[in-house]
Amino acid sequence: MKAIVMAGGEGTRLRPVTEGMPKPMAEILGKPVLKWTVEHLRRCGFTDIMFTLRYLPEKIESFFGDGGELGVNISYSVETVPLGTAGSVRACGEFIGDEDVLIISGDAVCCFDLARVMDFHREKGAEATIVLGNHPEPTQFGLVLTDGEGRVTAFSEKPGWERVVTDRINTGIYVLSPQVVREIPEGREADFGKDFFPRLVSQGRGVWALPMEGYWCDMGTPESYRRCCVDIASGRTGLDIGAEETAPGVHSASPLRDVRVTAPVFVGEDCEIAPGAKLGPGAVIGPGSRVCRGAVVEDSVVNGGIVGEGSLVRGAVICRGAAIGGGVRIDPGCVIGERAKIGENCRIMQNVSVWPGRSVTKGECLSKSVTDETPRERAEFKKDWLITGSALAALSPETALCLGAALGKSCRVGVAHTGGETARLIADALLCGVTSSGGEGVRLDGDFEAELSYVSKIFSLDRSVFVRARGGSLELTVFGPGGIAISGPERRRLEGALREGRSGCSPRVGGISRIEGSARAYISGAAEELRPCRTGKTDPPAVTGSGAENRALKCVLAALGFEVAEFGRPSFAVSPGGFGFTAMDERGRELDELHAAAVTAIAAMRLGERSLAAPSWLPDAAVRLGERFGCEIVPVDTGRGAALYEKQRYFRDGPFAAAAVMTAMARDGAELSRLLDDLPPFAVRKERVEVRVSRAEAMRLMSEAHAELASELTPGLTASSGEGRVRLTADPRSNAITLRAEAPTAAGADALLSRYAGELRKLGE
Repeated sequence: MKAIVMAGGEGTRLRPVTEGMPKPMAEILGKPVLKWTVEHLRRCGFTDIMFTLRYLPEKIESFFGDGGELGVNISYSVETVPLGTAGSVRACGEFIGDEDVLIISGDAVCCFDLARVMDFHREKGAEATIVLGNHPEPTQFGLVLTDGEGRVTAFSEKPGWERVVTDRINTGIYVLSPQVVREIPEGREADFGKDFFPRLVSQGRGVWALPMEGYWCDMGTPESYRRCCVDIASGRTGLDIGAEETAPGVHSASPLRDVRVTAPVFVGEDCEIAPGAKLGPGAVIGPGSRVCRGAVVEDSVVNGGIVGEGSLVRGAVICRGAAIGGGVRIDPGCVIGERAKIGENCRIMQNVSVWPGRSVTKGECLSKSVTDETPRERAEFKKDWLITGSALAALSPETALCLGAALGKSCRVGVAHTGGETARLIADALLCGVTSSGGEGVRLDGDFEAELSYVSKIFSLDRSVFVRARGGSLELTVFGPGGIAISGPERRRLEGALREGRSGCSPRVGGISRIEGSARAYISGAAEELRPCRTGKTDPPAVTGSGAENRALKCVLAALGFEVAEFGRPSFAVSPGGFGFTAMDERGRELDELHAAAVTAIAAMRLGERSLAAPSWLPDAAVRLGERFGCEIVPVDTGRGAALYEKQRYFRDGPFAAAAVMTAMARDGAELSRLLDDLPPFAVRKERVEVRVSRAEAMRLMSEAHAELASELTPGLTASSGEGRVRLTADPRSNAITLRAEAPTAAGADALLSRYAGELRKLGE
């Protein structure tokens, strides 16, 4: 049987473990992970193997040669340009010939019965078969939905946590029939999960999925790498460890005399373990390592490094040639890179990395990673579109330069800012980064985020960033095409740029242009969209909020012919950033952002919208009014809904939404209180429940146990009944599930919340 092993990865997220080597060459128990893969393929009956290579291919070719020493035939396909997962397989067409072929990743450890996968493919008469596994953190993989028989119905590639409905993921192991391989575009980039498989499914082709029991681990991060090493050493995988079992759960190819050992433990060849040292549980000591007297290594990997006398290493990775001095404490999540030196009596705190060749001086307590000469703070995504960090530290001009370069590749990128000279400096650095990667930078004079979102669309920008300085911090709001929040894959790409801190220049340098008049374009655009709908009059509204967002609302209302009062009712206040608004009606009833959005939906229907893109958070009470007004409600999370959402601004533009409400009131001669009365009463309650199992497994178990919880890869799991509506979503930042219940009364919402929260708390008991 034939197999293609995809081994071109650079291992960016696995650094510093993989610094200077291809990701598939990372060592596990003394041999590269790629060798583990080849050995497992041979055991399953695959003897003809082709590697697809790109990053440092010579290091893999020189190690494996023709595969004769491993009992297989290995050939190579080296990419000179990136072809993607599917494109690289298409380049192996001559090797595949007229046989079914197995595709597997070279940087994951797997003990699945791969011969059984081939049998399943043939039994089903499948054109493509996808192997599924379980993973507690599925956001770095693809989710696959199937019907009751196992035929694939939908995909979600690297979803955000709000879209995670199962822990069952695409392992990147496939079987393809030769005729399907020939349909992959030749000589250009194509991806299985993003492009090719979704197209086959949309055509009703024979794409099947097979859930497999057994061990599978993708070494995407240092933590998953460490866990994989410990799992193999503990015997959880069933793979041959390759060292004598000297005691139950202890495998050692080097002598252990007067060493305290707690299984599981692996010790490779040529290791020096001094008397009085303590290993385990979960110690993996690779070949050529040295552990000195009194040192303790627990739940950690030491790959040819030195752990000094009396040092404590827990939950960490020590790379080849690293030297840990005496009396050092290394906390969980740390990585000490090749040839790094840690001085005596240091403390390396949780999740800190010291990159290859760096040094930490004697007695230092290190709380930040050392990737350059000095440690630095990191900016992070707070939401899918919002990057935050301390001004000029986490979000420095250098960081902005790298981010701009990542945004600007072959793109037209607009940048606007507010908040003074710090914001201006970061905006300028972003534009320089854009041009350094060959993109075109556009300097805009926008005053707030929602305004930039609108002008991004009318000025045909590929990406745009609004920089806001607030006290000692910075906020960068990033928009994609059409002024919509960036996608999950785009966010992960930008996270990589923030993490790596490398800009990378293009041979072509782009230019910077300037567009002024954003506020005028925004105001006139809103007025033009709403003016044709206005036919009547209403009492002057009051705008009680402050800032550029509320000044814009006043201008939009004035452009529509409304007199704007300083005080009175109805009153409106646009939220900071301009994405929503609050209000007070003529009777003094306050509308929070949720009720204001529901009233906006009513206004849109009254203004004649026949199709309305509804985000998942829009109250169900408003959605149910669609039939009454003859308006089709289209979920944003569908292809049609996403396209409609890009055109409509009701639920992402506060000034526009408030003006639309006023326009609907004027057209029908209705007060705001009447629009609010149109809305069925509703109450919303939220709760966050910590779960004992992984949050992804909790979502799958709840969907299996409760038939009423439905999902089509829209955010979360939803159940609707006469009592109300409840939605479950995986929490993005902790092992918890967020519940949102809506019912006609607060008591009803509380009861719904209590029922499902109780079920979640029972999981894993």
